[in-house]
Amino acid sequence: MTRLAGLASRTYARLDGLEWLVRLVIRVAVGLEFFGSGLGKLGKLGGFIQYFRSLGIPAPEIQGPFVASAELVCGALIAAGLATRPAALMLCGVMTVAIVTAAVPEKHLSASWHGLLDFLYLPEVLLLFLLAWLVFAGPGRASLDARLRVRR
Repeated sequence: MTRLAGLASRTYARLDGLEWLVRLVIRVAVGLEFFGSGLGKLGKLGGFIQYFRSLGIPAPEIQGPFVASAELVCGALIAAGLATRPAALMLCGVMTVAIVTAAVPEKHLSASWHGLLDFLYLPEVLLLFLLAWLVFAGPGRASLDARLRVRR
């Protein structure tokens, strides 16, 4: 039993040592997802504004470019690990609105156990959870935020 406990302890220590790599991969993946999404929306801005209009979002001519730009800029910041927490917080707001105005109504989710499971399977919810994790956990040591903090 002591050997097993020692093995578990060494394994956990190695996993803890690789935590920075997992944080880096998740941060870059989430950042690139939003960067690409924002770039695509800005490239087809007229259609994106029309989509916002169809959802009943107020002032779609202002909100559409704002959301697309926020996704582009905040996605790039998160991928680079620069101003990660504020950028992730901003995108949490974007994702919350996307979930409420588009994802839930399009899937016709109900207030039931099955509806809750369907809600948790939405990719928008997963992205929201990953962004919230970045807000609280931070970008990790393999980030520009960490490098700038060391220099001060």
